[in-house]
Amino acid sequence: MKFNRLKLRHFYLNKYLLSLFKEKKYYMSYDYKHKALWYRTYKVGSRTIDNKLKSNNPKYIYGSLMSYSPGMFKDFFKFSFVRNPEGRFISAWKDKVLKQNYFKFDAAEHEKMKDLNYFLSWVEKMDIDNCDEHLKSQNSLIDLNNIDFLGRFENFSEDFAFVMNKLNIKLDSDIEHRNKGLKVSFTPTEEQRRRIYKIYYKDFQLFYPNHKNSLGLKPKNEQVQKHRAEQLISH
Repeated sequence: MKFNRLKLRHFYLNKYLLSLFKEKKYYMSYDYKHKALWYRTYKVGSRTIDNKLKSNNPKYIYGSLMSYSPGMFKDFFKFSFVRNPEGRFISAWKDKVLKQNYFKFDAAEHEKMKDLNYFLSWVEKMDIDNCDEHLKSQNSLIDLNNIDFLGRFENFSEDFAFVMNKLNIKLDSDIEHRNKGLKVSFTPTEEQRRRIYKIYYKDFQLFYPNHKNSLGLKPKNEQVQKHRAEQLISH
């Protein structure tokens, strides 16, 4: 009964009431057993994290896109993971376009989308903060003002182990990645890399500020809003 009350107070209130009035929404998973809130970032080890949290845990909820009241979760451990936007974008293209037709293009369009330049042109027309979750900017998927730990995909094993230890969840020594993706070697051209950088400019600035050095880009005199999460990224 206690869990049902928690679901009513937190989950259903967030999903069906607060979402009507609050603009910001997130893909969140609730773990009432271990008192954890996970802001899901897709193509960033999300299947591995989900599989571990839901294992033998009837108090785990894989929530849909919704608003929430941070005050209700002030005693929860709130975490997320980020990935270099370039690698994340290429992974999404390979998995959602080359491996399958996730976006449901017609046959002719789907064939064109297998050319990364064509796919890039399609994505460049989007509002990257309000689109499909696999392409959506990572900074818009995370409540950066209410987070306790932000791990890196590039350091996933160590950072995920830290989260599991924090939640007192036993972790096997060898972490199994649930979604291994399409094993197709691909290296984007310099021009494609620059286009990806422009699409995910804010993600790069917030989470991977040194990435532009590899592109030979000159520093800009632009001020990017600083978030508390920048100090929470490990390593």
